[in-house]
Amino acid sequence: MRDGCNDMQQSMQAKMWNAIRQSLRSHLSIAISRFIFHVSIKSAEIIHFQQIVLSKLGFNKISKAAATPAMLVTALISALSSLFCMTAQADETANPPSSFTLIIRMTPAACALDPELQKLRQCQDGFTLTISSLQAERASGKRIENCSHDQTNLSPLQERVVERVMPDKQLRDEDWQRNGSCTGMSPTVYFRTIATYAQRLKIPSELASPRDTILTKNYIINKLQQLNPGLTEKSLLLRCTAESGREYPVLTELRSCYNTQGQYDACPAYIKSNCPSSVVILAAP
Repeated sequence: MRDGCNDMQQSMQAKMWNAIRQSLRSHLSIAISRFIFHVSIKSAEIIHFQQIVLSKLGFNKISKAAATPAMLVTALISALSSLFCMTAQADETANPPSSFTLIIRMTPAACALDPELQKLRQCQDGFTLTISSLQAERASGKRIENCSHDQTNLSPLQERVVERVMPDKQLRDEDWQRNGSCTGMSPTVYFRTIATYAQRLKIPSELASPRDTILTKNYIINKLQQLNPGLTEKSLLLRCTAESGREYPVLTELRSCYNTQGQYDACPAYIKSNCPSSVVILAAP
C-alpha cells in the first residue's frame, strides 16, 4: 500500500514538474520572440535613417552598399522572430485541453443584433437555437486559435446531421479553422462531438417562445438543471447583450461546460456570466 502511494506521489510530482517546464518554456519563447521583434524594428529604423543621411550627403551608392549587409541582418532577425513565435505556438498547442465549452447561440437574438448574420440560413429559416462553437479550454486560460486552415470535408451524411445545429457551412468552416482545429480532434470527431452534446442537452420550451418573453436568470438555470441531470449551476453560463430601448438585456448565448470525458463540469473561472437577474428572450421573426 505504501509503495503504491509513493508511486502515485512520484507520478503526480512528475506531471507537476512537466507542466511547470512546459509553461516556463512557452513563456520564455514568447519573451524572446518579443525581444527579437523589437530589435528587428529598431534595426530597420536605423537602416532607414542611415539611407536618408547618406542620400542627403550625395552618397547614394554608398548608402545602398552599406544598407545591404544590414538588410541581411534584419532579414535574419525577422526569420528568428518567426521561428520563436512558431515554437511558442507549438508548445501551447501541444498542451492538451483541460475542458470544453459548448457555445449555444440564441439565434433570433443573434440575427436581430448582427446584420451580417441576417442573410444566412439560420436567420432565413427561423432557427431558434444553433451551435456556435465547441471551444477548447486550457489550464493556463490562454485561448489558442487558428491551428489549421484545412477544409472540413465531412461526409454527406455527417453534413446533414451537423446542419441541424449548425446550418451554415460558411460558419462551420470558420469555426473549425478558428476553434475546432485547436481541440486536438479531427473535423469528423469535432463535429460529431458537437452534435452529440447538442442532442443530449435539453432546452426549456420557454427559450423558443413564439413571442418576446422576460424570464429571470434563476428560472432559466433551474429549468435547465431539471431537464439535464448532472448539469449544475457552475456548468452553465449565460451571456447577454444590452439593446437600446429595452429595459432588460437580451439573452444571446448559453454555454455549457464539459470535462475531457464529455461529462458536465464546472466552467473555468476565467469565463464569466454577464446577465442580470432578468433577461429578454427574443422570438424568431
